[in-house]
Formats: sequence, C-alpha cells, structure tokens
Amino acid sequence: MSVPPPPGSLPPPLDAIAAAELPPGQRPNPEYRTLYQAYVDAYGSVDRVRTALDPAVRTFGSTDAWLGPEARTWGAELEAKQAALRRAADHILWDVYDRLVATARTIPSV
Repeated sequence: MSVPPPPGSLPPPLDAIAAAELPPGQRPNPEYRTLYQAYVDAYGSVDRVRTALDPAVRTFGSTDAWLGPEARTWGAELEAKQAALRRAADHILWDVYDRLVATARTIPSV
C-alpha cells in the first residue's frame, strides 16, 4: 500500500475571505477544517511511524551476538511487526484521506 496524495493536492479549508464569497445559505464546514488539519498532521508524521522499528531491525541484523533458531524466530517476528506497522500507518493515513475527500467543504447555514 502506498501513501495517499499530499495535503496540498486537496482543496484547503475555506478562510474568512472565501467564506464571505459563498452563496447565501452556505458556510464553511468545520468538520472539513478539522479533518484537513488532521490529515496534514498525519501526513507529516507518517514516515516517523513507518520507520519506527527500522533501527531495531538494523541493529538485530548487524550483529551476530545472538545466533540460533530462537534468534531467527525473534528476528522474523520483528520484521513481521515492522511490516505490520508500515501497513497500519498507511491504512490510518488512507482512512483520514478517504474521510476528508468524502466531506463537503461547505454546509448549509443554520
């Protein structure tokens, strides 16, 4: 799974100036603003999450201090957890993205 498009590829939340130009009966959707900011934050930190176990995998793979079947089993589990963490990070990012693109930038005024 790859990461979704960057936040800049999506329409930003409406600011006060743009909101003043909306048709009567429409206003900016606060949920869109919240989701957009959550997506910006998540997109900016997803690489740190995706690579969180990389140092442990590198350390384990670069030493022969622990050898044998138990070490191989533990190393394989560590690599599986690394892959699962990467998939989970991408999945979370896609979930926020999908919710954001399904959310209208404007809503009816109350």
